[in-house]
Amino acid sequence: MMALLLKSRAASSLLTVIVIFGGLFVWHLADKTSAVRKAVAEYVAQAELQALRASLSEVSRRQAVTDFANKSLEIEMEQAKEQAKKATRELEHYVSTVEDNCIVDPALRKRLRNG
Repeated sequence: MMALLLKSRAASSLLTVIVIFGGLFVWHLADKTSAVRKAVAEYVAQAELQALRASLSEVSRRQAVTDFANKSLEIEMEQAKEQAKKATRELEHYVSTVEDNCIVDPALRKRLRNG
Protein backbone atom coordinates (compact mmCIF):
# COMPACT_ATOMS: atom_id res chain seq x y z
CA MET A 1 0.00 0.00 0.00
CA MET A 2 2.88 2.36 0.75
CA ALA A 3 4.26 1.76 -2.72
CA LEU A 4 0.90 2.74 -4.22
CA LEU A 5 0.82 5.96 -2.17
CA LEU A 6 4.33 6.90 -3.24
CA LYS A 7 3.52 6.37 -6.96
CA SER A 8 0.63 8.82 -6.90
CA ARG A 9 1.73 12.44 -6.97
CA ALA A 10 -1.26 13.71 -4.97
CA ALA A 11 -0.86 11.00 -2.35
CA SER A 12 2.85 11.70 -2.17
CA SER A 13 2.21 15.42 -1.72
CA LEU A 14 -0.44 14.74 0.89
CA LEU A 15 1.91 12.42 2.77
CA THR A 16 4.66 15.07 2.65
CA VAL A 17 2.28 17.71 4.00
CA ILE A 18 1.15 15.35 6.77
CA VAL A 19 4.76 14.57 7.72
CA ILE A 20 5.68 18.28 7.73
CA PHE A 21 2.67 19.25 9.86
CA GLY A 22 3.33 16.31 12.16
CA GLY A 23 6.91 17.45 12.61
CA LEU A 24 5.80 21.01 13.27
CA PHE A 25 3.27 19.77 15.83
CA VAL A 26 5.94 17.70 17.64
CA TRP A 27 8.32 20.69 17.54
CA HIS A 28 5.54 22.93 18.91
CA LEU A 29 4.93 20.54 21.82
CA ALA A 30 8.65 20.33 22.60
CA ASP A 31 9.01 24.11 22.33
CA LYS A 32 5.98 24.63 24.55
CA THR A 33 7.49 22.38 27.22
CA SER A 34 10.76 24.26 26.95
CA ALA A 35 8.95 27.60 27.30
CA VAL A 36 7.11 26.36 30.38
CA ARG A 37 10.38 25.14 31.95
CA LYS A 38 11.99 28.48 31.21
CA ALA A 39 9.05 30.41 32.69
CA VAL A 40 9.10 28.26 35.83
CA ALA A 41 12.86 28.77 36.23
CA GLU A 42 12.44 32.54 35.87
CA TYR A 43 9.55 32.55 38.35
CA VAL A 44 11.60 30.58 40.88
CA ALA A 45 14.60 32.86 40.39
CA GLN A 46 12.38 35.93 40.91
CA ALA A 47 10.89 34.44 44.08
CA GLU A 48 14.36 33.61 45.42
CA LEU A 49 15.53 37.14 44.64
CA GLN A 50 12.56 38.63 46.50
CA ALA A 51 13.24 36.35 49.47
CA LEU A 52 16.90 37.38 49.54
CA ARG A 53 15.96 41.06 49.35
CA ALA A 54 13.52 40.63 52.23
CA SER A 55 16.19 38.79 54.21
CA LEU A 56 18.72 41.55 53.54
CA SER A 57 16.18 44.17 54.58
CA GLU A 58 15.54 42.31 57.85
CA VAL A 59 19.27 41.98 58.54
CA SER A 60 19.71 45.71 57.92
CA ARG A 61 16.82 46.50 60.27
CA ARG A 62 18.24 44.27 62.97
CA GLN A 63 21.67 45.86 62.54
CA ALA A 64 20.16 49.32 63.01
CA VAL A 65 18.32 48.18 66.16
CA THR A 66 21.52 46.58 67.49
CA ASP A 67 23.54 49.74 66.81
CA PHE A 68 20.93 51.87 68.59
CA ALA A 69 20.87 49.50 71.56
CA ASN A 70 24.68 49.48 71.76
CA LYS A 71 24.81 53.28 71.69
CA SER A 72 22.14 53.51 74.41
CA LEU A 73 24.02 50.96 76.52
CA GLU A 74 27.27 52.91 76.15
CA ILE A 75 25.52 56.09 77.31
CA GLU A 76 24.02 54.28 80.30
CA MET A 77 27.44 52.81 81.16
CA GLU A 78 29.04 56.26 81.06
CA GLN A 79 26.29 57.62 83.33
CA ALA A 80 26.78 54.71 85.73
CA LYS A 81 30.54 55.35 85.79
CA GLU A 82 29.93 59.01 86.58
CA GLN A 83 27.53 58.08 89.39
CA ALA A 84 30.08 55.61 90.76
CA LYS A 85 32.80 58.30 90.69
CA LYS A 86 30.46 60.74 92.43
CA ALA A 87 29.61 58.14 95.10
CA THR A 88 33.31 57.38 95.56
CA ARG A 89 34.14 61.08 95.98
CA GLU A 90 31.28 61.49 98.47
CA LEU A 91 32.47 58.46 100.42
CA GLU A 92 36.03 59.79 100.43
CA HIS A 93 34.70 63.11 101.70
CA TYR A 94 32.86 61.40 104.56
CA VAL A 95 35.89 59.27 105.37
CA SER A 96 38.08 62.35 105.41
CA THR A 97 35.86 63.93 108.08
CA VAL A 98 36.64 61.09 110.49
CA GLU A 99 39.76 61.75 112.51
CA ASP A 100 42.58 59.24 112.67
CA ASN A 101 41.48 57.96 116.05
CA CYS A 102 37.98 57.30 114.63
CA ILE A 103 36.28 60.20 116.31
CA VAL A 104 33.52 61.72 114.25
CA ASP A 105 33.96 65.38 113.37
CA PRO A 106 31.41 67.52 115.25
CA ALA A 107 30.15 69.09 112.02
CA LEU A 108 29.46 65.64 110.56
CA ARG A 109 27.74 64.51 113.75
CA LYS A 110 25.50 67.55 113.58
CA ARG A 111 24.65 66.87 109.94
CA LEU A 112 23.88 63.24 110.65
CA ARG A 113 21.56 64.10 113.54
CA ASN A 114 19.71 66.74 111.53
CA GLY A 115 19.66 64.65 108.37
